[in-house]
Amino acid sequence: MAQNTRIDRAGPDDIPAIMAIERGPGYEHLVGRWEVAEHAAEMAKPSVRYFALRESGALAGFAIVQNLDDPSQKAHLKRIAVAAPGGGQGARLLAGLVEALFSETRINRLDLDVFVGNDRARRAYEKAGFAAEGIMRDHHRTAEGEFRDAWLMSILRRDWEARRA
Repeated sequence: MAQNTRIDRAGPDDIPAIMAIERGPGYEHLVGRWEVAEHAAEMAKPSVRYFALRESGALAGFAIVQNLDDPSQKAHLKRIAVAAPGGGQGARLLAGLVEALFSETRINRLDLDVFVGNDRARRAYEKAGFAAEGIMRDHHRTAEGEFRDAWLMSILRRDWEARRA
């Protein structure tokens, strides 16, 4: 990771920057958007962790991981977004959060869903070690009332360990 880059925990003071990133061009149909109260409520949950990618001190990306208290030791990557897509920020953030989760928690599985047609994101997840498990049909209803299919993808602790070996 670059010298002026770090991944840490995002807090309430980061919410305006998080909201600015998730409102970036093209993200409206890929990432999702929450208001201040939704982010604050999610951050307050003990089972949720917000990861922050900081470059030269500024928030360059964020990710939301849910269900860290699941008895089956499975967590869910709800959202990941970066300020400058295509420059490697997303890959750095994803690698850092996977490393942190598997080395600092007891989770056995991290899963996510990615819209069918978002091939760039799917390739990035595959490069990071996630495996496609199948398509969830009509998984998400948009604000316009359309239903969208999504790929279910996951990485298991044993996958992460094998990649590290």
